[in-house]
Amino acid sequence: MENKFYCSFDKSRQMPRLPLKGGIDLTYRCNNNCRHCWLFQPDTQATRKTEMSTSEWISVIEQARALGTREWAISGGEPMLREDFIDLFDAITKQSSFYSLNTNGTLITPEIARKLKNPGDIMVALYGATPEVNDHITRHAGSFELAMQGIAYLQEAGVTFTVQLVPMQDNFHQWQEMLNLARRLSPHVRMGAAALTLSASGDSQKNAEIRAQRLTPDQVVLLDPPNIPYENRDRSKQICGFIDSSNAYLNCIRNRNEFHIDAQGGLSFCIMVKNKNLRYDIKLGTFAHGWEQFIPALAQATLVQNQILSACGTCALSDHCPICPAVQELENLDSTAKPDYFCQIEIKKEEYRREWKRHHQRFFQIAGLTIEFNSEKPIKPDTFGPALQPFFLDQPTAERIQIEHFFSLPQTTAESLGELVYQYPPWMIYRKGKSWVYAGFVGKGKQRRIHKVAIFNNDYSKGRVYNSSDLAFQQGHLHALTLFATDQVWLAQALLPFQAFYLHSCGLIVDNRGLLFVGQSGAGKSTTAKLFGHQAELLCDDRNIVRLWPDRQWRVHGTWSHGELDRVSSASASLAGLFFLQQAPENRLIPLNDKQEIYKHLIPRLVRPYITTAWWERILPLAFDLAASVPAYIMRFDKSGKIVPIIQELLRSTPVITAVASQGGSHVL
Repeated sequence: MENKFYCSFDKSRQMPRLPLKGGIDLTYRCNNNCRHCWLFQPDTQATRKTEMSTSEWISVIEQARALGTREWAISGGEPMLREDFIDLFDAITKQSSFYSLNTNGTLITPEIARKLKNPGDIMVALYGATPEVNDHITRHAGSFELAMQGIAYLQEAGVTFTVQLVPMQDNFHQWQEMLNLARRLSPHVRMGAAALTLSASGDSQKNAEIRAQRLTPDQVVLLDPPNIPYENRDRSKQICGFIDSSNAYLNCIRNRNEFHIDAQGGLSFCIMVKNKNLRYDIKLGTFAHGWEQFIPALAQATLVQNQILSACGTCALSDHCPICPAVQELENLDSTAKPDYFCQIEIKKEEYRREWKRHHQRFFQIAGLTIEFNSEKPIKPDTFGPALQPFFLDQPTAERIQIEHFFSLPQTTAESLGELVYQYPPWMIYRKGKSWVYAGFVGKGKQRRIHKVAIFNNDYSKGRVYNSSDLAFQQGHLHALTLFATDQVWLAQALLPFQAFYLHSCGLIVDNRGLLFVGQSGAGKSTTAKLFGHQAELLCDDRNIVRLWPDRQWRVHGTWSHGELDRVSSASASLAGLFFLQQAPENRLIPLNDKQEIYKHLIPRLVRPYITTAWWERILPLAFDLAASVPAYIMRFDKSGKIVPIIQELLRSTPVITAVASQGGSHVL
């Protein structure tokens, strides 16, 4: 059967449906017997016989690699219970770009620890802060000390690892102690699932035991609250749980570049899928057949009845709910029944979202774009200064950029920051993968101290700012959303994908037309605003934004980055003229008809952030487009105000101009 499925990573491109990442459970046997575990099988000969052999695993790994798999998630059970663990680990990781390994740590030996030094994400689970609690959870006397010994072997071998803490009722009273212990053992700590899943076997006795360990919905939200900025930022990546109108599993099959293989050789598209009808027995076929034919064919099957849609598809919380038919089936042995426990959690999470947005999130608009401002500290009535007030927005628009604030610094090293590409007070700028890392510093040499770290994605549309304290935030009256000296460091980069940039200028709206009086510091921008007084609406007397809109019209937009005059406006207008300021003992306008000359006047007045080749490649064509589209003049003036009637007369005698980006320049209507 022809594979017609494609995976959409973003709206700009599509990629073939390739098996890029594989999750493999080498065994479900475990030397622990944890009270919450949904996959446990006893370590018996009968269980061993059901598992894939060494040669079968290696064959499947090689087949998947041949189709593109380069990332692996190794888990169990306890994978190190297999006598062939080292052989399988070598086979998995020898050509991988990344791997993760889940282990309880009790079987780590010095030899295994040295093997785990290969770059990867090693996660060692702990279930308590003391032997009594941990061993009560695992039902394995001495498991805590064995895990501590395994961690010591990792530390001796220089292995970077993550301590994974699993919360439940019988250890919840120790949660803070567990966190403290984990942080002493490793700088990397994460929490396992706060909401426990019922048993894959469906055994009623085991399920009763898991239910007894489940946290209450309030406790789940306390430990694992919704990350609202992430939900807003990366909603397109959250494909789990979406109910398709015709097939509940369709999105998972169509949109995932991942697969899962269980210990018995069952291949499917997700670890949560335990229905044998939805798993392909890879021992009886090939990986290629399972991935390219069996799994896509599931999308054509009738896997869901109307009950699922009526139970979950019409739910008001379905946009955020991660629960899918696979979890529903584990919960009720019926994929069409509502999972009440998870429903209650989602209700509590929605209450949390409403409260968080009310106290921690605000929206601003600049140049037609929404800026989503998020803070881990509550926002107060006086948090934002007067210059930001006109830019408040009640409802966000589709075009959105985002900033998040935290009030403690992350742990950083020279390697973790990335490659240093710029260093001049007050910033050191690093390139790390597709991110930009800005480190604000004071002092020199050994006295140098980093007081701020900002991490932006490649196009600066999303940023996280880590402040050394909340002092400035609590003092309020902020004049910059980044808490930098100026937001232009960030916005001058973030605007470019939207065909917009800053100019050193005074922006005015006169007779409903936008005028830009362009000049560097001291050129007379604030003076010009004063000369017009109340005969014009002042956008900003120092920095304004020009944007080429999709209708090919240039517009000028005010900003909060003002100079001498603190009057600013979020208004905008079609840009009718550029006036390059020259102080002189006379008052007159000199038309500029040579577009190259206009362009040369514009370039020095661009507000420049950290400059890269890519920045120049984007902004220079835009600047030339502006020069070719909008009438421009040299404005020679003194402080008498006589230049104002000259400009007013020009506007009266000039038809309304619509700036059109074209090789023909401006068009007069």
